[in-house]
Amino acid sequence: MLYGAMRDMRDGDRQPLLLCGRKEQLDALMEALGGSPGAVPDAAAQLFAVRRLRAEDPRRLARASVAVYGGTIVSGLDEQTRADLEVFGRVATRKLALLEALDLPSPGVTAAGRVRGLQPAMIVPYRRGRFPTRRVLEELADRCGGSGPWLASQLPGLRPYVIENVIETAARRNAKAALMIFIPGADFPVLTAVQMRMVLAIANAHGQPITTDRAVELLSVLGAGFGFRMMARQLLDVIPIAGWAIQSTIAYSATRAIGTAANEYFERGAVADASRLRALAEGIKIEVEQRLRRRAG
Repeated sequence: MLYGAMRDMRDGDRQPLLLCGRKEQLDALMEALGGSPGAVPDAAAQLFAVRRLRAEDPRRLARASVAVYGGTIVSGLDEQTRADLEVFGRVATRKLALLEALDLPSPGVTAAGRVRGLQPAMIVPYRRGRFPTRRVLEELADRCGGSGPWLASQLPGLRPYVIENVIETAARRNAKAALMIFIPGADFPVLTAVQMRMVLAIANAHGQPITTDRAVELLSVLGAGFGFRMMARQLLDVIPIAGWAIQSTIAYSATRAIGTAANEYFERGAVADASRLRALAEGIKIEVEQRLRRRAG
């Protein structure tokens, strides 16, 4: 199980971000990703086409983990920007269009969301001079798929958003697994496998090599999960609510706690010792208790 997870991380996707469109918007994105355009590794984020898009561009842009277009809207959607977006809409990969407008809401932005191949959810509009760094990085982290941890290792501005996405995805997956598996203890291998992959993805996002020693450290971090089973038994005794609800809530919270501890370890090089893990567990126990009591009441 562990070696399978390690293999998955080692052989993971390494598809870059490919940026196209107008230079001003793309420069703002490059700065958000990790500094000035020259400081961002070309392997991770490439200025593919700082020009008007051409009919042959979608085929080459399709090799991106996320294709990003930067453009401007003055009032309505002008013909040149519309033509760019029509080409961009044909790109067969995940897409994000960053549109700088004089003011919002804008009929031009609404029209852009109706271009064939695009949807309103693929467009991030913003007022001139107010580049929405946080939202753009969150949208990229949500879209970059299996290339996310590798991109995060290369692009420090993107890293915290990818890691948060990894942790939240794993926590939701484990909450669902705990909800669907009714035999006590039968969910443990499933939850552990998800947690292993989560922590290995976090290590990869920090650019940390995965060795046998790291695997042992990984298991020690995951060992914190055992404390949450005892928590579940304690809560079953004091809160009048279905056991499946407690199991699902704790599976979610435990996975988030383990992800937080792992991120601290790889970020700071500090071992998530027993006292730190106990403190995390106690805080989450209180949070879960309050949440479940509200549901029961």
